[in-house]
Amino acid sequence: AFIYKQIEPIARKLVIGNLVLDGSQYQVVLEKKSYNVLFASVTFFKAKVGDKVTIIIPADDTSLWAAIENVIPEETQEEKSS
Repeated sequence: AFIYKQIEPIARKLVIGNLVLDGSQYQVVLEKKSYNVLFASVTFFKAKVGDKVTIIIPADDTSLWAAIENVIPEETQEEKSS
């Protein structure tokens, strides 16, 4: 068994991007960069390709991976554009 211990939390930031599928890997695309996200989190949130999602990334922007925090419903997106 592997046991991991978080020594200290790192600074994080919350950003919004679009969910895409690159081959078999889900990614969230921002203006400058794309981040890999786990398939399990995409299915947990019932996200679909093209959805806007909020992700948590390190504040220093050193990671290739992100954690999905939430999916922004399409109704909310349509209300903002009206």
